[in-house]
Amino acid sequence: MKANTPSLILYFLASVLTIVFTLVGPESYLLYTKSLVVSSIFIYYLTTSNYKIDLIKGAIFLFSFIGDVFVLMDYEDSEIGSVLSFLIAYLLLIIHLVRGFKKIEFDKIDILSLISIIIVMIVLSITILSLPFEKMKTDFSIIIIYSIVLSILICISVTKYFTKSNFAFLNLLVMSLCFLLSDIFYVLNGFYLSLSAFSLIEISTQVFSYFFMVNYFIANDKFLKKIKQ
Repeated sequence: MKANTPSLILYFLASVLTIVFTLVGPESYLLYTKSLVVSSIFIYYLTTSNYKIDLIKGAIFLFSFIGDVFVLMDYEDSEIGSVLSFLIAYLLLIIHLVRGFKKIEFDKIDILSLISIIIVMIVLSITILSLPFEKMKTDFSIIIIYSIVLSILICISVTKYFTKSNFAFLNLLVMSLCFLLSDIFYVLNGFYLSLSAFSLIEISTQVFSYFFMVNYFIANDKFLKKIKQ
């Protein structure tokens, strides 16, 4: 058995149990299972990368973990803490991605596809932000900033995939789409219409987004190492 296998097994087990406890309970177990999701996938990345990790990636895992814990905490400022934590994680991801940008050349199909993605993101953002948010305690200006940052992250991910359609950027793209779906159905389920199907999509895309994020980190690390050789 490889050194990283136990942590990967623990991650999938924690993810499945988190989905089950979210849907059928008991909710008291969620604090334990969901806190294991990010921590176990972090250990998986750490062992796979021979315990080498830069400050930005470490901070992304940290704020993702904090955001998950805030979601589970039942007190007045937990919602604001969760939004701000994930906002910071998204900003750090953007910084990580922008650092790797070089001169980009698009053909006509790539430009049209990117424009289509931007239009879809604008329409989605306007639609979601126009829903009633009376129950939401987070300042609406923070929600707008959060939406803009997530939209930028998705557009960068799409751009990366268009310019180089490799395994790393495929995982990056899927990760970003998971973030989007998780946030959309979190809002729909929590502040508009509470349905088990919405809850299933929200929690499933949220916990498995970390798997695609780590797959991106690992594949991109290998790609950059190959370039340097």
